[in-house]
Amino acid sequence: MKTIKQIADELGVSKTAVRNKMTSEVQTKFAQTICGVIYILPEGEALIKQAFERSQPQTKFAEVSANQFAEVCSNFAVVLETLREQLVVKDKQLAEKDRQLAEMAIAFKTATENLQAAQVLHAGTMQDKFLPSAGSKKNKKGGFLSRFFTGTKGEI
Repeated sequence: MKTIKQIADELGVSKTAVRNKMTSEVQTKFAQTICGVIYILPEGEALIKQAFERSQPQTKFAEVSANQFAEVCSNFAVVLETLREQLVVKDKQLAEKDRQLAEMAIAFKTATENLQAAQVLHAGTMQDKFLPSAGSKKNKKGGFLSRFFTGTKGEI
C-alpha cells in the first residue's frame, strides 16, 4: 500500500492531480484511510497510473517535441549573438561621438576665448579713436590772434 504522496512522487505530479484521477471505484474498493492518511492498494495504484497514461496533455506545450524547442533555442542563440555584435558596434559609435563632442567643446572654448580677446582689442581701439587720451590734450593758451587764426577756442 502506498499513500497519495508516494504515488504522486513516482509519477512526478502533484497530490491534487492524483486525487483528481482517483475514480469513485478506486476510492471505494482500493483505498483505506488510516489515522487520516489515505492508503491506496496496488490495484488502485495501477488504475491511477493507467489514468495518467491515457490522459491528454494538460498544456499546449506538452505536445511540442523537444526537437522543436531545441530549434527555437538555437534561433534565439543566433538572434542573441547578433544583438551582442550590434551592441559592440553601438558602443564604439558612442565612444567616437563622445570623442567628437570633447573636441567640439575644446574648439568652442578656444573660439569663445578668441572672441573675447577680439572684443577687448576692438574696444581698446574704439576708445582711442573716439576718446582722446589724457596725454594728447594740449593745454595751449595762446593769445587772441593765435586762437583766432587757428580756429580753436581757448580752454578754460
